[in-house]
Amino acid sequence: MVVDVAIVGAGPAGAALAIELGQRGVRVNLYEKARAPRLKACGEGLLPHGVAALSATAGSLPVAPVVRGLRFVVGGRSVEADFPEGPGLVVRRDRLHAWLLDRVAAVPGVDVRLGRSYVPDGARWVVGADGTRSLFHRRLPAYRPAVRRVGLSTHVAGIEGVRDQVEVFFHPLGEIYVAPSGTGEALVAALLYQRTFRRDGLTLLLRDIPELRARTTHIEMTTPLLAAAPLGLRVPRVIDGNLLLIGDAAGAPDPVTGDGMAMAFASVKPAADAIVGGDLRAYEQTRLAMGRTSERLGRLILRIARVDARAARTLLGRPSLVPTLVDVAIARRALNAATLLRAVL
Repeated sequence: MVVDVAIVGAGPAGAALAIELGQRGVRVNLYEKARAPRLKACGEGLLPHGVAALSATAGSLPVAPVVRGLRFVVGGRSVEADFPEGPGLVVRRDRLHAWLLDRVAAVPGVDVRLGRSYVPDGARWVVGADGTRSLFHRRLPAYRPAVRRVGLSTHVAGIEGVRDQVEVFFHPLGEIYVAPSGTGEALVAALLYQRTFRRDGLTLLLRDIPELRARTTHIEMTTPLLAAAPLGLRVPRVIDGNLLLIGDAAGAPDPVTGDGMAMAFASVKPAADAIVGGDLRAYEQTRLAMGRTSERLGRLILRIARVDARAARTLLGRPSLVPTLVDVAIARRALNAATLLRAVL
């Protein structure tokens, strides 16, 4: 059978795009090196605009804990904001991968090739959905940020007071995230600076932040501690001839934004429109604009986190600053100087 599209990588972006294209009658080969769903170092949060995009493509959502908003904790003071347009989800990565593969397997015209590396198959269009180390970055170069960061993630039983929020605790070594993950466990992820990185950085932050220390009398890791480094990736171009990049292969903001998976799912319909319409340029403009907003948001949050605790508490205590950051993160508002000035003042 002549194939219209070859998608390389069956992670969130690749699998969702295969579902979208298959439902539009496009013939797809979906390649995935892994033979089965697996865990990876990941914050596992899906912001509301990502939830809406996934539901629109897949017609349903995976069973997963619902989160109503964010809570930031700096130096013993906390500020929080609910998502204004519906909840987010926290989806364990292996379960999300399995759920997506079940959906894509039922779509006519999509040939799922697990455990197989991509080889050119004569497809009219090729999609790189193979992550931050995409084999297509030889054609479309990618750049790492100057400030190197390391991500750690695991699932933990024994943390008390886990809420229906994503909690972000700031510390001089980096940030630690705590979120519900279902079945009595919590997702715990740490984003650390490479220059001060310690292998025990995640447990150190659990011990060193007073609130977390009080909530963790006895903890047990229920999944392996996984790492990813360096975090962040910039790809100035995401199309080249018949090639289109999507998901982390098209650029990954610092995970402090929480926008990685949401941006992947929000990119699916623009990518499918471009492929079906035979012109990829509109997709590139859309995807690069998404990436620029996430990059700016990430730099802003890290700038706030790097100032001394008293100044950070003052900034985050401004009544409208955190809701503004949430609006930007969920793609409800543009990030620009006027938006931030109004929030701070």
